[in-house]
Amino acid sequence: MTKVIKNKGKIEAFNPNKIKGSLQKATIDAGYTVEEKKDIINQVFANINKKIDADEEIKSETIKMCLLTELDKCEPYIAKSWRNFDKKYKSR
Repeated sequence: MTKVIKNKGKIEAFNPNKIKGSLQKATIDAGYTVEEKKDIINQVFANINKKIDADEEIKSETIKMCLLTELDKCEPYIAKSWRNFDKKYKSR
């Protein structure tokens, strides 16, 4: 099972539901319903899962960058919403 290395060094088991939930929240924040963008969410989620399954350990920051890269390709408004959320609530 893949382990995720969090920003502060904590290690936890990879939980794919966290990624799907984050994608759904970013979709809603971008002004769409989850149903409207269901195919995009599923496509991005599947691509990320393939990348993560290949690694034993992965940094949470790497997961985020992969997600944003995928979103930039197919749905830039959702990627922008994600970045705005990070900037507003997670700036350190």
